[in-house]
Amino acid sequence: MREQMTRWYIAMQMKMKNFLEDFAEEEKGAADIVAIIMVIVVVIAVAGVFKEQLERVIKATFDKLTNFIGK
Repeated sequence: MREQMTRWYIAMQMKMKNFLEDFAEEEKGAADIVAIIMVIVVVIAVAGVFKEQLERVIKATFDKLTNFIGK
């Protein structure tokens, strides 16, 4: 009976250790998601600030492509 209790105790310790390791990795993933969202917000903000310049560059690029392909 004592050996069974010892095995059960060791198994529970291992399960708890695995749970804590998995939880820590999940938290790292959540931090990565927050970082990605922050990068997206910054890109959108920069696009908003330089909207006119970006529109001109994109229009010029597409005009050049259209001329190169030849309507």
